[in-house]
Amino acid sequence: MTVNFPSLAPTSRSYTAGEFPTKRFNSISGAGTTRLYGSKAYNVSLNLEFILSDADLTSVLSCYDQAKGSAYGLTLPSEVFDGMSSDVRSQIPDHVTWRWDATPQVESLFPDRSRVRVSLLGTLDG
Repeated sequence: MTVNFPSLAPTSRSYTAGEFPTKRFNSISGAGTTRLYGSKAYNVSLNLEFILSDADLTSVLSCYDQAKGSAYGLTLPSEVFDGMSSDVRSQIPDHVTWRWDATPQVESLFPDRSRVRVSLLGTLDG
């Protein structure tokens, strides 16, 4: 099951590329080798910050509830990547399943406006 993330453009975004499944083996002499166990990166990190009205905030919190935290995957709309060039966007893997990495953080700025921080994790699901 996947849940649709709200179609909102973030005010800021940070991305951390994923890691590849590797394992380093070292012998007693110090010589070593590295094994690659797959060709796809996983544990991709995407952190988003929004300034939202209460109505849009409700949609983000509802998405978190519907996904049961990190239990279900998320479908990210193109708005999440607004402002990214197509070259950069093409480097974000499309083979990962996006999930909530942490609960949304809400900071009330003034009536009907909140700063919301969202942390997502791209997992490699079988």
